[in-house]
Amino acid sequence: MPTAFRPADNPSPFRRIAASMWGRPADPSIYGFVDIDVSDTLRFVEQTRARTGQRITMTHIVARAVANAFAENPDLNAKVRFGGRIEQRETVDLVISVMRDGGRDLSAARVDAADTLDLAGLVDAVSAQVDRSRKGEDEDYEKSRGLLASLPWWLVRPLLWLTDVSSNELHLHLPKLGMPRDPFGTAVITNVGRFGIDTAFAPFVPLGRCPMLVLVTEVKDRAVVVDGRVEARPILRLCATFDHRIVDGAAAGRLAQRIVADVSQPGALALEAA
Repeated sequence: MPTAFRPADNPSPFRRIAASMWGRPADPSIYGFVDIDVSDTLRFVEQTRARTGQRITMTHIVARAVANAFAENPDLNAKVRFGGRIEQRETVDLVISVMRDGGRDLSAARVDAADTLDLAGLVDAVSAQVDRSRKGEDEDYEKSRGLLASLPWWLVRPLLWLTDVSSNELHLHLPKLGMPRDPFGTAVITNVGRFGIDTAFAPFVPLGRCPMLVLVTEVKDRAVVVDGRVEARPILRLCATFDHRIVDGAAAGRLAQRIVADVSQPGALALEAA
């Protein structure tokens, strides 16, 4: 008996976008992960929270480390336009994914010129946007999601194509229409550790045009070798997807070295800004 199908019941705005945006796999993605001993990092987070009252998280530390890595390697802070022209961004702009509606949907906190902020400044910038989004006070987000929710499914793909052309090819800045210029910036950072995930990789959003996606997973005790002895240490596994048109293996290694150094010893991030 043939399998029967029926329209999905009330899919979330994100699911409607995803179903309309992706076609057959054709993107040049490469994947990699690094395990980072975060023993000192966890102590730093606890001490900083107690001293400042800021709700600093591992995601903030990773974001600040990613900003440093791209500032140190500006040739990788690039995007592909017009079917093959590589162009460099002038600023390191990060997007941190934000869970909404109990995990049913996603929005984003964008931090422009993230490498010019110290860690405290980045925490404040992200927190302000997260609060606005979760309170429903992000007007641009609400308008764009409302528009998507009202469209029939067969119009979502043409709208996303128009968004891609206006935002990435023409570099128009139309946030009121849900079409900001270069919407995903340099890198997208998403925390999946809250769901108990310790290894996962994210797909590129076709209209994103960013060179790297980073998933911050759950910190878990793992066996590591320290001075010839096997010990249990808290390990953060950072999982990344790279656009191979911009980031090859050697370049990914350069990014990883700086990110690992900053995440494992984050004290300098509290004071450091470009």
